[in-house]
Amino acid sequence: MSLAFSLSGQVGSCRLQAQAQLAANGVTVLFGPSGSGKSTLLRMLAGLQDCDGEIRFGDQLWQTDDVTLPPWQRPLGMMFQEPTLFRHLSVRGNLDYVVKRRGAAWDLDSVVSQARIEDLLGRSVETLSGGEAQRVALARALLAGPQLLLLDEPLSALDHGHKQELLKMISDIARKVPVIYVTHDLDELLTLSRQVWLMEQGRIVARGKAHEELARLDGPLAQRGDATALLYGELGDYDNRDHLQAVTVAQQTFWLPAAQPVSGEEPVRLRIAARDVSLCRQAPQDSSILNIHPVQVAALREVGPGQAVVQLALGDQRLLARISSRSARELEVFPGARLYAQVKAVALG
Repeated sequence: MSLAFSLSGQVGSCRLQAQAQLAANGVTVLFGPSGSGKSTLLRMLAGLQDCDGEIRFGDQLWQTDDVTLPPWQRPLGMMFQEPTLFRHLSVRGNLDYVVKRRGAAWDLDSVVSQARIEDLLGRSVETLSGGEAQRVALARALLAGPQLLLLDEPLSALDHGHKQELLKMISDIARKVPVIYVTHDLDELLTLSRQVWLMEQGRIVARGKAHEELARLDGPLAQRGDATALLYGELGDYDNRDHLQAVTVAQQTFWLPAAQPVSGEEPVRLRIAARDVSLCRQAPQDSSILNIHPVQVAALREVGPGQAVVQLALGDQRLLARISSRSARELEVFPGARLYAQVKAVALG
Protein backbone atom coordinates (compact mmCIF):
# COMPACT_ATOMS: atom_id res chain seq x y z
CA MET A 1 0.00 0.00 0.00
CA SER A 2 1.08 3.58 -0.62
CA LEU A 3 1.42 6.33 1.99
CA ALA A 4 0.80 9.95 0.98
CA PHE A 5 0.84 12.95 3.31
CA SER A 6 0.90 16.73 3.51
CA LEU A 7 1.62 17.87 7.07
CA SER A 8 2.55 20.95 9.06
CA GLY A 9 3.17 21.60 12.71
CA GLN A 10 5.27 23.37 15.31
CA VAL A 11 7.42 21.55 17.87
CA GLY A 12 9.43 23.92 20.02
CA SER A 13 11.40 26.18 17.70
CA CYS A 14 11.08 23.74 14.77
CA ARG A 15 8.41 24.48 12.17
CA LEU A 16 7.70 21.41 10.05
CA GLN A 17 5.99 21.48 6.67
CA ALA A 18 6.40 18.37 4.55
CA GLN A 19 4.65 16.41 1.85
CA ALA A 20 5.61 13.23 0.00
CA GLN A 21 4.38 9.88 -1.29
CA LEU A 22 6.05 6.66 -0.17
CA ALA A 23 7.15 3.92 -2.55
CA ALA A 24 4.99 0.80 -2.22
CA ASN A 25 7.93 -1.37 -1.12
CA GLY A 26 11.55 -1.27 -0.05
CA VAL A 27 13.33 1.13 2.29
CA THR A 28 12.89 4.88 2.02
CA VAL A 29 15.59 6.63 4.03
CA LEU A 30 14.65 9.94 5.64
CA PHE A 31 18.08 11.60 5.76
CA GLY A 32 19.32 14.87 7.18
CA PRO A 33 21.25 16.53 9.98
CA SER A 34 20.20 16.39 13.63
CA GLY A 35 17.42 18.86 14.33
CA SER A 36 16.07 18.88 10.76
CA GLY A 37 12.73 17.39 11.84
CA LYS A 38 13.14 13.73 10.81
CA SER A 39 11.96 12.20 14.11
CA THR A 40 9.17 14.76 14.42
CA LEU A 41 7.82 13.81 10.98
CA LEU A 42 7.91 10.12 11.89
CA ARG A 43 5.98 10.77 15.13
CA MET A 44 3.39 12.78 13.18
CA LEU A 45 2.91 9.90 10.74
CA ALA A 46 2.47 7.51 13.67
CA GLY A 47 -0.09 9.76 15.37
CA LEU A 48 2.20 10.43 18.34
CA GLN A 49 2.62 14.15 17.61
CA ASP A 50 -0.14 16.66 16.94
CA CYS A 51 -0.07 18.25 13.49
CA ASP A 52 -2.29 19.69 10.77
CA GLY A 53 -2.86 18.23 7.34
CA GLU A 54 -3.75 14.91 5.76
CA ILE A 55 -2.31 11.40 5.89
CA ARG A 56 -3.65 8.71 3.58
CA PHE A 57 -2.53 5.07 3.60
CA GLY A 58 -3.99 3.13 0.70
CA ASP A 59 -7.72 3.82 0.82
CA GLN A 60 -7.62 4.57 4.57
CA LEU A 61 -7.52 8.14 5.89
CA TRP A 62 -5.36 8.37 9.01
CA GLN A 63 -5.79 12.10 9.40
CA THR A 64 -7.86 14.94 7.96
CA ASP A 65 -8.97 18.31 9.31
CA ASP A 66 -11.95 16.52 10.87
CA VAL A 67 -10.70 13.04 11.83
CA THR A 68 -7.54 11.71 13.44
CA LEU A 69 -7.06 7.96 13.72
CA PRO A 70 -5.35 7.05 17.02
CA PRO A 71 -1.92 5.42 16.79
CA TRP A 72 -3.12 1.95 17.81
CA GLN A 73 -5.60 1.90 14.91
CA ARG A 74 -2.93 2.62 12.30
CA PRO A 75 -1.53 -0.61 10.81
CA LEU A 76 2.09 0.25 11.48
CA GLY A 77 4.99 -0.77 13.65
CA MET A 78 7.49 1.67 15.11
CA MET A 79 10.97 1.26 16.55
CA PHE A 80 12.97 3.96 18.30
CA GLN A 81 16.65 4.65 18.97
CA GLU A 82 16.19 3.20 22.46
CA PRO A 83 14.21 -0.07 22.51
CA THR A 84 10.92 0.50 24.36
CA LEU A 85 10.63 -2.93 25.94
CA PHE A 86 8.82 -3.73 29.16
CA ARG A 87 11.68 -4.07 31.62
CA HIS A 88 9.69 -6.17 34.11
CA LEU A 89 8.91 -8.87 31.52
CA SER A 90 11.02 -11.51 29.86
CA VAL A 91 11.62 -11.48 26.13
CA ARG A 92 8.79 -13.97 25.64
CA GLY A 93 6.60 -11.85 27.91
CA ASN A 94 7.15 -8.82 25.67
CA LEU A 95 6.10 -10.83 22.62
CA ASP A 96 3.11 -12.38 24.39
CA TYR A 97 1.91 -8.90 25.35
CA VAL A 98 1.59 -7.98 21.67
CA VAL A 99 -0.24 -11.21 20.89
CA LYS A 100 -2.75 -10.62 23.70
CA ARG A 101 -3.36 -6.97 22.92
CA ARG A 102 -3.25 -6.82 19.11
CA GLY A 103 -3.19 -10.43 17.99
CA ALA A 104 -0.42 -12.04 15.98
CA ALA A 105 -0.84 -11.48 12.26
CA TRP A 106 2.52 -13.16 11.67
CA ASP A 107 3.39 -16.58 13.05
CA LEU A 108 5.28 -16.18 16.33
CA ASP A 109 7.82 -18.90 15.54
CA SER A 110 8.65 -17.39 12.15
CA VAL A 111 9.10 -13.92 13.64
CA VAL A 112 11.35 -15.31 16.39
CA SER A 113 13.38 -17.16 13.77
CA GLN A 114 13.65 -14.13 11.47
CA ALA A 115 14.86 -11.93 14.33
CA ARG A 116 17.18 -14.72 15.53
CA ILE A 117 16.08 -14.47 19.15
CA GLU A 118 15.32 -18.14 19.84
CA ASP A 119 17.99 -18.26 22.57
CA LEU A 120 16.74 -15.06 24.20
CA LEU A 121 13.10 -15.96 24.90
CA GLY A 122 13.66 -16.92 28.55
CA ARG A 123 15.94 -13.99 29.31
CA SER A 124 15.02 -10.92 31.32
CA VAL A 125 15.00 -7.79 29.17
CA GLU A 126 17.40 -6.16 31.63
CA THR A 127 20.13 -8.70 30.79
CA LEU A 128 20.10 -8.03 27.04
CA SER A 129 22.87 -6.25 25.16
CA GLY A 130 21.98 -3.30 22.92
CA GLY A 131 21.94 -5.44 19.79
CA GLU A 132 19.87 -8.17 21.44
CA ALA A 133 17.35 -5.64 22.75
CA GLN A 134 16.94 -4.10 19.29
CA ARG A 135 16.35 -7.52 17.72
CA VAL A 136 13.62 -8.17 20.30
CA ALA A 137 12.11 -4.73 19.65
CA LEU A 138 12.09 -5.44 15.92
CA ALA A 139 10.41 -8.82 16.48
CA ARG A 140 7.77 -7.18 18.65
CA ALA A 141 7.11 -4.52 16.00
CA LEU A 142 6.70 -7.21 13.34
CA LEU A 143 4.50 -9.56 15.31
CA ALA A 144 1.25 -7.66 14.79
CA GLY A 145 1.82 -7.73 11.02
CA PRO A 146 2.32 -4.02 10.31
CA GLN A 147 1.65 -2.78 6.79
CA LEU A 148 4.22 -0.01 7.32
CA LEU A 149 7.34 0.05 9.49
CA LEU A 150 8.72 3.32 10.92
CA LEU A 151 12.29 3.08 12.24
CA ASP A 152 13.75 6.09 14.06
CA GLU A 153 17.57 5.80 14.16
CA PRO A 154 17.28 2.28 15.65
CA LEU A 155 20.97 1.39 15.25
CA SER A 156 22.77 4.56 16.33
CA ALA A 157 23.90 3.09 19.67
CA LEU A 158 25.17 -0.23 18.26
CA ASP A 159 28.67 -1.31 17.28
CA HIS A 160 29.54 -2.10 13.66
CA GLY A 161 28.97 -5.85 13.91
CA HIS A 162 25.50 -5.64 15.46
CA LYS A 163 24.59 -2.78 13.12
CA GLN A 164 25.43 -4.79 9.99
CA GLU A 165 23.43 -7.77 11.27
CA LEU A 166 20.32 -5.66 11.85
CA LEU A 167 20.71 -3.76 8.56
CA LYS A 168 20.57 -7.12 6.77
CA MET A 169 17.40 -8.04 8.71
CA ILE A 170 15.75 -4.73 7.87
CA SER A 171 16.59 -5.17 4.18
CA ASP A 172 14.97 -8.61 4.22
CA ILE A 173 11.86 -7.31 6.02
CA ALA A 174 11.47 -4.48 3.48
CA ARG A 175 10.77 -7.07 0.78
CA LYS A 176 7.40 -7.61 2.49
CA VAL A 177 6.71 -4.34 4.32
CA PRO A 178 7.55 -0.77 3.20
CA VAL A 179 9.94 0.92 5.63
CA ILE A 180 10.68 4.56 6.45
CA TYR A 181 14.10 4.65 8.07
CA VAL A 182 15.36 7.79 9.81
CA THR A 183 19.12 8.35 9.96
CA HIS A 184 21.90 10.90 9.54
CA ASP A 185 24.44 8.11 8.92
CA LEU A 186 25.52 7.92 5.27
CA ASP A 187 26.64 4.29 5.62
CA GLU A 188 23.10 3.26 6.61
CA LEU A 189 21.66 5.19 3.67
CA LEU A 190 24.06 3.47 1.26
CA THR A 191 23.30 0.03 2.69
CA LEU A 192 19.51 0.25 2.83
CA SER A 193 18.03 2.90 0.63
CA ARG A 194 16.19 2.48 -2.66
CA GLN A 195 14.47 5.83 -2.19
CA VAL A 196 15.69 8.80 -0.18
CA TRP A 197 13.98 11.89 1.24
CA LEU A 198 16.41 14.67 2.14
CA MET A 199 15.25 16.84 5.02
CA GLU A 200 16.48 20.28 6.07
CA GLN A 201 14.93 22.73 8.54
CA GLY A 202 11.60 20.94 8.73
CA ARG A 203 11.14 20.44 4.99
CA ILE A 204 11.72 17.59 2.55
CA VAL A 205 13.96 19.45 0.10
CA ALA A 206 14.57 16.56 -2.33
CA ARG A 207 13.30 13.05 -2.90
CA GLY A 208 14.02 10.35 -5.43
CA LYS A 209 15.94 7.17 -6.14
CA ALA A 210 18.96 6.88 -3.88
CA HIS A 211 21.55 6.49 -6.65
CA GLU A 212 20.22 9.55 -8.45
CA GLU A 213 20.15 11.79 -5.36
CA LEU A 214 23.65 10.69 -4.35
CA ALA A 215 25.06 11.76 -7.72
CA ARG A 216 23.26 15.12 -8.08
CA LEU A 217 25.90 17.85 -7.99
CA ASP A 218 23.32 20.48 -6.96
CA GLY A 219 22.23 18.34 -4.01
CA PRO A 220 23.81 18.12 -0.54
CA LEU A 221 24.96 14.48 -0.78
CA ALA A 222 27.45 14.91 -3.63
CA GLN A 223 29.02 17.92 -1.93
CA ARG A 224 29.92 16.05 1.28
CA GLY A 225 33.50 15.07 1.97
CA ASP A 226 32.38 11.42 2.05
CA ALA A 227 30.27 11.67 -1.13
CA THR A 228 29.64 8.21 -2.57
CA ALA A 229 28.01 6.92 -5.74
CA LEU A 230 25.90 3.77 -6.06
CA LEU A 231 26.26 1.65 -9.18
CA TYR A 232 24.18 -1.41 -10.08
CA GLY A 233 25.65 -4.34 -11.96
CA GLU A 234 25.35 -8.04 -12.71
CA LEU A 235 27.49 -10.77 -11.19
CA GLY A 236 30.22 -12.13 -13.45
CA ASP A 237 33.00 -14.69 -13.07
CA TYR A 238 34.91 -15.42 -9.90
CA ASP A 239 38.71 -15.54 -9.91
CA ASN A 240 39.62 -18.38 -7.54
CA ARG A 241 43.33 -17.67 -7.69
CA ASP A 242 43.15 -14.02 -6.63
CA HIS A 243 39.80 -14.13 -4.80
CA LEU A 244 38.19 -11.47 -6.96
CA GLN A 245 34.55 -11.23 -7.98
CA ALA A 246 33.65 -9.64 -11.32
CA VAL A 247 30.65 -7.32 -11.54
CA THR A 248 29.53 -5.96 -14.92
CA VAL A 249 28.36 -2.34 -14.98
CA ALA A 250 27.46 -0.74 -18.32
CA GLN A 251 29.44 -3.45 -20.15
CA GLN A 252 32.52 -2.67 -18.04
CA THR A 253 34.00 -5.20 -15.58
CA PHE A 254 34.68 -4.13 -12.02
CA TRP A 255 36.76 -6.43 -9.83
CA LEU A 256 36.22 -6.46 -6.08
CA PRO A 257 37.80 -8.57 -3.31
CA ALA A 258 35.72 -11.57 -2.21
CA ALA A 259 36.86 -14.49 -0.08
CA GLN A 260 34.37 -16.69 -1.94
CA PRO A 261 32.04 -16.36 -4.95
CA VAL A 262 29.14 -13.96 -4.46
CA SER A 263 25.73 -15.45 -5.23
CA GLY A 264 22.32 -13.96 -5.81
CA GLU A 265 19.85 -13.08 -8.53
CA GLU A 266 19.34 -9.39 -7.75
CA PRO A 267 21.54 -6.63 -9.21
CA VAL A 268 24.73 -6.08 -7.25
CA ARG A 269 25.04 -2.69 -5.55
CA LEU A 270 28.53 -1.16 -5.67
CA ARG A 271 29.46 1.71 -3.36
CA ILE A 272 32.27 3.88 -4.74
CA ALA A 273 33.46 6.86 -2.69
CA ALA A 274 34.30 9.95 -4.76
CA ARG A 275 37.65 10.28 -2.97
CA ASP A 276 38.62 6.77 -4.22
CA VAL A 277 38.23 7.70 -7.89
CA SER A 278 41.12 9.29 -9.80
CA LEU A 279 41.08 10.54 -13.38
CA CYS A 280 43.53 10.45 -16.27
CA ARG A 281 43.58 11.43 -19.94
CA GLN A 282 45.07 8.16 -21.22
CA ALA A 283 44.55 4.60 -19.98
CA PRO A 284 47.68 3.63 -17.98
CA GLN A 285 49.62 0.71 -19.46
CA ASP A 286 51.30 -0.39 -16.22
CA SER A 287 49.23 0.16 -13.09
CA SER A 288 48.32 -1.67 -9.89
CA ILE A 289 44.76 -0.37 -10.31
CA LEU A 290 42.47 -3.17 -11.55
CA ASN A 291 39.48 -1.03 -12.41
CA ILE A 292 40.26 1.48 -15.20
CA HIS A 293 37.25 2.45 -17.30
CA PRO A 294 36.44 5.01 -20.01
CA VAL A 295 33.99 7.66 -18.80
CA GLN A 296 32.58 10.94 -20.02
CA VAL A 297 32.36 14.05 -17.86
CA ALA A 298 28.69 14.88 -17.29
CA ALA A 299 29.14 17.85 -14.93
CA LEU A 300 31.64 19.60 -12.66
CA ARG A 301 31.18 21.62 -9.47
CA GLU A 302 33.51 23.46 -7.09
CA VAL A 303 32.86 22.21 -3.56
CA GLY A 304 35.36 24.14 -1.49
CA PRO A 305 38.67 25.96 -1.66
CA GLY A 306 40.74 24.07 -4.22
CA GLN A 307 38.32 21.13 -4.49
CA ALA A 308 35.94 19.96 -7.19
CA VAL A 309 33.55 17.06 -7.60
CA VAL A 310 33.11 15.58 -11.06
CA GLN A 311 30.03 13.65 -12.20
CA LEU A 312 31.03 10.94 -14.68
CA ALA A 313 28.79 9.02 -17.07
CA LEU A 314 29.36 5.27 -17.19
CA GLY A 315 26.67 4.13 -19.61
CA ASP A 316 23.42 5.39 -18.10
CA GLN A 317 24.83 5.35 -14.56
CA ARG A 318 26.78 8.06 -12.71
CA LEU A 319 30.09 7.89 -10.88
CA LEU A 320 31.65 10.68 -8.78
CA ALA A 321 35.28 11.77 -8.45
CA ARG A 322 36.57 14.31 -5.94
CA ILE A 323 39.74 15.95 -7.24
CA SER A 324 41.71 19.14 -6.74
CA SER A 325 40.84 22.22 -8.75
CA ARG A 326 44.38 22.16 -10.13
CA SER A 327 43.89 18.61 -11.42
CA ALA A 328 40.58 19.60 -13.01
CA ARG A 329 42.30 22.51 -14.74
CA GLU A 330 45.39 20.61 -15.89
CA LEU A 331 43.35 17.64 -17.15
CA GLU A 332 40.96 20.05 -18.90
CA VAL A 333 37.95 18.53 -17.20
CA PHE A 334 34.77 19.94 -18.74
CA PRO A 335 31.32 18.52 -19.63
CA GLY A 336 31.71 16.17 -22.58
CA ALA A 337 35.41 15.46 -21.99
CA ARG A 338 36.40 11.80 -22.31
CA LEU A 339 38.64 10.48 -19.54
CA TYR A 340 39.54 7.29 -17.71
CA ALA A 341 38.39 6.62 -14.15
CA GLN A 342 40.59 4.53 -11.88
CA VAL A 343 39.17 2.73 -8.83
CA LYS A 344 41.16 0.48 -6.53
CA ALA A 345 39.56 -2.94 -6.11
CA VAL A 346 40.06 -2.77 -2.33
CA ALA A 347 38.03 0.47 -2.23
CA LEU A 348 34.88 -1.19 -3.58
CA GLY A 349 32.10 -2.21 -1.25
